[in-house]
Amino acid sequence: MVLGILGSASKDSTTRSALLAVRDRLLPAGRTFDLLDLAVEYRNLHDITQYDDPVEASQTAQLRRRVADADAIVLATPVYHGSFSALLKNALDHLRGDAFAGRPVGLIANGGGPRSGGVACEHLRSVVRALSGWSAPTHVAISENDFPGGVPGPFVAGRLDALVAELCTFPRAGLTA
Repeated sequence: MVLGILGSASKDSTTRSALLAVRDRLLPAGRTFDLLDLAVEYRNLHDITQYDDPVEASQTAQLRRRVADADAIVLATPVYHGSFSALLKNALDHLRGDAFAGRPVGLIANGGGPRSGGVACEHLRSVVRALSGWSAPTHVAISENDFPGGVPGPFVAGRLDALVAELCTFPRAGLTA
């Protein structure tokens, strides 16, 4: 199962469209997809409880379980001030240091253009490493212009295809930590 974590608070964002495009590529490949919409499931930053909250039913425990159950993860974020969203940052801060161990993590960033999205993806690569994950080589940096009519243009579609291929190939390669 691939867990897509959406760090956008916008219901109709291009970030969401890109993450759903990943889902649409995974399903025909026989993979399952679980969307974790942080803005819906954690309506504000205070809904996630304290980092070391011992209560198994806590928001933090639920977040950690969903990440632990995933074979791969995709982080999707809008770009704010040259980096990823606070909504995503807060959720990642509640994970333990080995949360992504042995698993590939795909990165998608929606900014004003490929450079701003690329910078946000590089910031996320550092976080993925800190959480013991493997950042897929291909990231997808997009802008709203890359999804005419809600469908990815040819260049972005190719990047999405490459990202999904990396996410699907990694576990079979036996490259677990």
